[in-house]
Amino acid sequence: MKSSIPFTDQNRRQFISTILPACALSCSGLRNVFSSEQEKHKFHKDFVHTYEEAFRWRFGYYIDLMERFADYLGRNNLIKMIKRANDDYYKMVAENNPNFSFVKWCEGGSIYENMMTSTVVEKTDNIYEIHVTECLWTQTFKERNATDIGYATICYSDFGSARAAHPQLSLERTKSLMEGHDCCNHRWTWKG
Repeated sequence: MKSSIPFTDQNRRQFISTILPACALSCSGLRNVFSSEQEKHKFHKDFVHTYEEAFRWRFGYYIDLMERFADYLGRNNLIKMIKRANDDYYKMVAENNPNFSFVKWCEGGSIYENMMTSTVVEKTDNIYEIHVTECLWTQTFKERNATDIGYATICYSDFGSARAAHPQLSLERTKSLMEGHDCCNHRWTWKG
């Protein structure tokens, strides 16, 4: 039944009964239909941890799993398998991008600033050399007495990663923190 009383003449009870359906809609969650601010799905919510905590969490499980594989296969066989899997993976993802920029590639991303401490030793159009003196990967694997697994998983893959980025890019490295040296001496050369 439609009220014939103008809005200004309605008493409080009539006013509330008129707007109640609109309130019920907004309170029932349908406000999100009309709002641009929808709540994030739980998978998209922020996961706040330090880099160190995230590394321990992520690689802790991996190290435990690899240690079990080492028990079954033998440690040397495991290390060979990890390296072979890295080689196969980087062959699979390799792409010859005609717009590849050695300079841009060397700049990397700011994310690495929180995962390692490095110094640029040489930077030209064809050579980029850095010395890494602190590395969160090394710290994480060293804490678990698994630097051999860390080297095969993380450090060894640096060579395949360079080849996958572009066939004219190569990496030389004679030292790594993961192997117990004082630094990682990464030297990328662009032959293009």
